[in-house]
Amino acid sequence: MNRTIRTILGRNLAWAAGVAAGLIVLAVVAALHREEVQIQQEIASCVVRFHVKANSDRKQDQENKLAVRNALLEEMERMLGEASGKRETEEILRENLTELEFCAENVLRERNCDQQVEVSFGTSWFPRKTYGEYTFPSGEYEALNVRIGEGGGHNWWCMVYPSLCFPDALHPVPDEEGEQELETILSDEAYDSILKHGNLRFSFFLAFFGHSG
Repeated sequence: MNRTIRTILGRNLAWAAGVAAGLIVLAVVAALHREEVQIQQEIASCVVRFHVKANSDRKQDQENKLAVRNALLEEMERMLGEASGKRETEEILRENLTELEFCAENVLRERNCDQQVEVSFGTSWFPRKTYGEYTFPSGEYEALNVRIGEGGGHNWWCMVYPSLCFPDALHPVPDEEGEQELETILSDEAYDSILKHGNLRFSFFLAFFGHSG
C-alpha cells in the first residue's frame, strides 16, 4: 500500500513538474513574441520600403521588373536627394506617384511591353526577409509599391529610407551612410535584432527546449 501511494505521489509530482515546466516555456515564448512584435513595430515606424512585383516569373517579365526597378531607383535618388527623415521621404513619394508611374510605363513601352503599372504608397504586409547583412521581421511596413501587370511573379524589395537599396541583391554593396542612419534611428535592441546574428536568439531558445528532456 505504501509503495502504491509513493508511486502515485511520484507520478503526480512528475506530472506537476511537467506542467510547471510547460507553463514556464509558454510564458517565455509569449514574452519573446511580444518583444518581437514591439521590435517590428519600432522598425516599421522608422523605415520606408520599396517593393516591385513582376507580372509573372517568365524571363521577360522578370527582366522588365528589373528594368523598372533600375529606372525608379534612379528617379527616386533624384527626388529624395534632399529629403531628411522618414516623414519627408513619405511626403515626396506620395506627391510624385503619378510621375513614378509614368516613368515605369515609359520603361515598359521602350521594351515593347504593354502591361499596365500601378504605383501606390501605403501599408503593406511583408514576410521575414534577409537583405544584405540585415534580416527584417515580418509585419506591416510603409512602402512604395509597384505592381506590373498581374503582379504574380517574384518580387524585389529594398529599403528606400534609410537608403539601403542595392541594384544587385545577390552581391549587395552597403550604403555606409544609410547603414549609419539606420543604426542611429533604431534602438540598440532593435538594431541588434535585425543583424543576422541577432535573429539566432529565438531559434536557439526553441532548439534548446525542443531537444531537452
